[in-house]
Amino acid sequence: MYEKNKGAKGIWLRVKMNFLCARVRITVPVSAKETLSAYCSENAGHYASLVVGTIGALCIAKYLWKWRGIKEKIRYKQGKCRKAIQNLQESLDKNGPSENDVELITSLSFEELHSKLQKGELKAVDVLKAFQTKALKKNEDLNFMVEPITEAMAIAVDLDKVPPNKRGPLHGIPISVKENYYIKGYDSTGGLSNFLFKPRSEDGHMITVLKELGAIPFVRTNIPQSMMTFECSNPIYGTTFNPHNLTRGPGGSSGGEGAILGSEASLLGWGSDIGGSLRIPSHFCGVCCLKPTAGRLGFQSTEELVRGQTLVVATIGPMARDVYTLGKVMEAVWSSMLFQMDTSIPPLPFNHELYDSSDSLCIGYYDSDGYVPPIPGVKRGLNLAVEALRRKGHTLVPFEVPDPRGMFCKLFAGAVFGDGGKNFISQLSEDVVDSSIQMLIYAYKFPNFLLRPLSYIVSLVHKDEVPGQQMRSMLGGESISGWWELAHEIQKYKLEFERLWKEKGLDAIVCPVMPFVASPIGAVKFLLGGATYTTLYNVLNYPAGCVPVTRVTAIDEKEMENYPSTTLTEKFVRKYYSSETTGLPVSVQCVALPFRDEMALRVMRDLETELKKPRRK
Repeated sequence: MYEKNKGAKGIWLRVKMNFLCARVRITVPVSAKETLSAYCSENAGHYASLVVGTIGALCIAKYLWKWRGIKEKIRYKQGKCRKAIQNLQESLDKNGPSENDVELITSLSFEELHSKLQKGELKAVDVLKAFQTKALKKNEDLNFMVEPITEAMAIAVDLDKVPPNKRGPLHGIPISVKENYYIKGYDSTGGLSNFLFKPRSEDGHMITVLKELGAIPFVRTNIPQSMMTFECSNPIYGTTFNPHNLTRGPGGSSGGEGAILGSEASLLGWGSDIGGSLRIPSHFCGVCCLKPTAGRLGFQSTEELVRGQTLVVATIGPMARDVYTLGKVMEAVWSSMLFQMDTSIPPLPFNHELYDSSDSLCIGYYDSDGYVPPIPGVKRGLNLAVEALRRKGHTLVPFEVPDPRGMFCKLFAGAVFGDGGKNFISQLSEDVVDSSIQMLIYAYKFPNFLLRPLSYIVSLVHKDEVPGQQMRSMLGGESISGWWELAHEIQKYKLEFERLWKEKGLDAIVCPVMPFVASPIGAVKFLLGGATYTTLYNVLNYPAGCVPVTRVTAIDEKEMENYPSTTLTEKFVRKYYSSETTGLPVSVQCVALPFRDEMALRVMRDLETELKKPRRK
């Protein structure tokens, strides 16, 4: 082909080839084919490097573009939330209540507020504005607010038009709602950017029922990323702080609810619980809650990120300032409306025979479940509860929890993380990961063949078998038969616990919520062993409520000098609870048998009533 080129065209081609060959320092071959072959062979490495480099650059560019997109999506959501808060603030600045009115309304008990709303002495609009104003103010320090619910005012306006004889049992009561609840037009993210900008097309069942009863959802509250920790932080909405001590967290995963209720910027809230997510924030923030029997309020109200497994399941539940509120709310929601809406819910209305009874009860108690010892303030709180219930006329008998370590590591963790963390990792694979769960992500990404031997090393370092067992439970089920065996082990544990319960003739149990009080921000990852106290009643599916009994004193703090320090968890407890805990709330759990939720509420009510009585000196 080279030789066939004649005239000007041929001369120009020869000039180009000579120039090319001079650059690559080769002798001009006889034919163009040989020239090209020689050039390519001598520069193959260069071409290969160029191709690999180009592919690598494209991959890096794609990776950076993806993360840029994720961060932009988060920033956009943050901007929308800030704007919604700003708009509400501007509206209230123009036409809001006075400081005096805010304090008068928000300090009313549920009973007092309910009465005034029913009689028309207060308007729903004025009550809503008072709680919105206080929530915005408290949120400046605590960051419990994800965003205000903009439709709240329209609901309040409509409620004020309802005649007194047609007002629902929750008429005009503003309620705060955990971020994972389904609300039409709002995302339910669980702190994960993957769920952003996927608003619900309709309200979930509980929000629908609450609205029909006259309640006004007015604000959505913060959660930890993934909702599988009792920290309260995520990359979208940030970190929430404890209303009693800004260096400590409010608990989780219903941490935003704990903070808004603990700061008295809400009267009634709704959260959810799969391992203590209602009870831990209530304990840390000094408010009441009820974790109902799972299934008694249905499963179609919230976004729960642990999907598919049915051995240990989440349940929704209320949080409030006092037990009276919880009782009235549960009486209202356990109605034909809810049962018709979700036919999977057992049609069991509120059991007044259990709740209203004044019969003497036999109540079991323990101040330690046998794993992480309680700090002095928690132990003293349990003793106060026991003595108060005795004064109320009940019989209190000691109770011992069977195998709390096995329950936590093998049964709870084995069920909740039975897929080896695949669901957990898949949801976070393309997301900014919050520091509160970073260690868990690292553990799940660790190769399985190394994780098992490492787990035994961890147990040796901790001087505690539980952390190692937890790591091995993260390997997940190895077969269907293994999953069936886990289900069988959980059933056996339930039967053994029930046998011990009946052997002592118990009606209820009272015990600590956790072995310690509110934890410092960022410290939860070192204190996970304390969750044995709450996860027990998720594994058993027993209803459990939480009621405040006291606060940590300087004497309690001083007595931390005698706290054990054998295991690494105990050393962390000593580190975090030997100072700066005075004044933090202490609560206890009140537990009943499945579907006897009203019994748990009754014990909580008796305890709260007795503790409020003035004591003779």
